[in-house]
Amino acid sequence: MLGACGSGEVVVQAQRAGADGAPVALKDLEIFLLPYDRDVIFDSLQAAYPEPEPVIPDSLIALQEAVVAAKAEYDAVEIEWSVLRDSLQTLSESMDAMGPAGRTRSEYVLMYRDFQALEPRFSELDAQLKRVFDRYDSLQRSFVGQAKELEIRRNAWADGAFASVDEVIAARLAELKRPELADTTTAAGTAHFKGLDEGTWWVHARYDLPFHELYWNVP
Repeated sequence: MLGACGSGEVVVQAQRAGADGAPVALKDLEIFLLPYDRDVIFDSLQAAYPEPEPVIPDSLIALQEAVVAAKAEYDAVEIEWSVLRDSLQTLSESMDAMGPAGRTRSEYVLMYRDFQALEPRFSELDAQLKRVFDRYDSLQRSFVGQAKELEIRRNAWADGAFASVDEVIAARLAELKRPELADTTTAAGTAHFKGLDEGTWWVHARYDLPFHELYWNVP
């Protein structure tokens, strides 16, 4: 999350790292400009609440890592399986196109030998693909189930700990005499805020990824 300020104007650039590490613009992301530090408010409410927040157990983190590793293994096997399947299909179609009379030709014999040489490996990959998928599917189901249970517990805790957050924020806004502002990012991942009053502002946004959430609260 990048920001540029000047003359009562703030331009926010929202982006995340892509698979190759290059920045990817986040479009249609709601960006909030807040005149207060929301983390301070939530931290104070959490500190005052008598029950600790349910923590994410190391076992669940390890299970998540196992899911990612299993998916990578499945993808690698599937790529090799797909390439070999296409090669066998191409050989089969080429031999069929030569017809019965072509079976005595040297080209047909070479293709038939190639087909026979590749077929055992394809059978191995076919069985391996099923095994690695079953493992990935089992791990993912286990992770989703445990993560959902933890989410329910954490949501219930948050409902209690932060029950008064709206009242606290409303009081803070009344004290500051400045409103919360919001804008949605463009296709380039930018949001614009103009006519800002003097004072410190915090840029806040959230973005969901498959296994975690990106969170920003930047002054």
